[in-house]
Amino acid sequence: MKLTTDEFLEKIGSFGRYQIVLNIFFNLAYAFWWAVPVMVVVFIAAEPGWKCTNNSTCPFTETFSLGHDNYKFRCDIPREDWEFSKDFTSIITEFDLVCDRGSLGFVSTSVIFAGFFVGSIVVSTFSDKFGRKRPLFICGFFCCLFHFFSAFAPTFWVFAIFRAIVGFMIGAYSIPLFVLTTEFSGVRHRGAAGGLVWTGFFAITMVLAGVAYAIRDWRQLTIVTGAPGIFFVAGYFFIPESVRWLLKKGRVSEAREILSKVASLNGKEMPDESLYLSSEEQNERLGDFRDLFISPRMIHKTLGSWLMWFSASFISWGIAFSAPFVGGNIYINVLISTVAGLPAYPISAALTMRFGRRKILGVAFLLAAVGAIGTLLLSDKAEHDKGYMAGKIFMSMVVARFNIEIAFSLVYIYAAELFPTTVRNVGMGTSTASARVSAFASAYAPLLLSIHRFLPFGIMAGLALAAAIGCMTLPETYNQPTSEDMSQDKKKPKREQDENKNTKDGQGKEEEATLM
Repeated sequence: MKLTTDEFLEKIGSFGRYQIVLNIFFNLAYAFWWAVPVMVVVFIAAEPGWKCTNNSTCPFTETFSLGHDNYKFRCDIPREDWEFSKDFTSIITEFDLVCDRGSLGFVSTSVIFAGFFVGSIVVSTFSDKFGRKRPLFICGFFCCLFHFFSAFAPTFWVFAIFRAIVGFMIGAYSIPLFVLTTEFSGVRHRGAAGGLVWTGFFAITMVLAGVAYAIRDWRQLTIVTGAPGIFFVAGYFFIPESVRWLLKKGRVSEAREILSKVASLNGKEMPDESLYLSSEEQNERLGDFRDLFISPRMIHKTLGSWLMWFSASFISWGIAFSAPFVGGNIYINVLISTVAGLPAYPISAALTMRFGRRKILGVAFLLAAVGAIGTLLLSDKAEHDKGYMAGKIFMSMVVARFNIEIAFSLVYIYAAELFPTTVRNVGMGTSTASARVSAFASAYAPLLLSIHRFLPFGIMAGLALAAAIGCMTLPETYNQPTSEDMSQDKKKPKREQDENKNTKDGQGKEEEATLM
């Protein structure tokens, strides 16, 4: 008797001690290789605001920040007549990124996602050919290295190049990391494993807010937060390669050896049955970009996945990057936003055990739209009333953030289940690439405040509604076995099959009648 990988995992532990240890490691990897390099930009690329130093040319006494009516006044007076607030230093204060150079601060954030976009496309194909493990740890190492190096950048453009390299490396390893997390969990626990892996991201961001509050110098903050991640590269020596990838390459004995270790740590007996590897799986090539459009069914899955990733990413990062601009204290806003996002992942993991993916995604996107719309409705009065300001922060940093993080966590799981094994990495790679396009755009969301105060959260509300509608048209994957090849997606739709069957039956009956 032969067993599939999912059937093997059910026998040796769908989510036992082995998967828990693996999940903890990947939590830490996401925390130090992704959360820290990206979220630290909220602090090191922030502007502390400015105030007058010469009252003869600058008649104001208060400090002005982006979005205030008098924010641009400094561009019409001599540079020596105003100064930055002394709250903290950043690349804005270091390289004097103001007035004509004011948008460069947002560029330093967006280049991360530009690099992410390229990395997710380029390396996702390599990981289908050469495995998940190598790109994960090689790119993870260089991500930490260049994040550390960026603290010593002598000019803004050197800093920007280092950040782009960091983004490329994150894009390169992020999908292999997530695929490994979910592939080692059984069908019943795949959603929980994928949801829980993000806990470290939010936990470390809360810590990061405290560290940034204590260390107000941007170079010191970058050094302190960048160094620890390098130690996790040692995981290369004990993290396994993907069993499904090994099977696709015909390396069955290596796959069994890994599963034997899983069974041992989980306290289970290794089954005597052999791993199932059909002739179709042995002979079918690993997929590439063209396979995402091989049939109407695959096109539907591909475009639906892209829409959900695009929307979830823009809203999630847009809210995160808006923390310094919605009003109140930047450190408290980041903390509130992170605390609101943290429970979304375990809650999402619990919901996936009982409800279908489409239902959870649809509700989460709709409630995120409610949060964004609520932010818009409170914006005007929030400028003059602290109660309305608290309501605005609650709707944006709590309601919208909590629900979009539920959607974002589930989009990973849903996409991993939508795409067959042969194209899973390229499918998720292009999906995350669409997310990086929107994340790139979301870095400039605060700048839209200078055009119209409703634009940032208005766009977020529209995207959330579109994604809610789009996800409901896709197939449900809850408690369905992982598709190993594209044979199902190459089949004609059921309606077309039924029509063909009816046509053939009709022709057969006509022939029978003629013979009689």
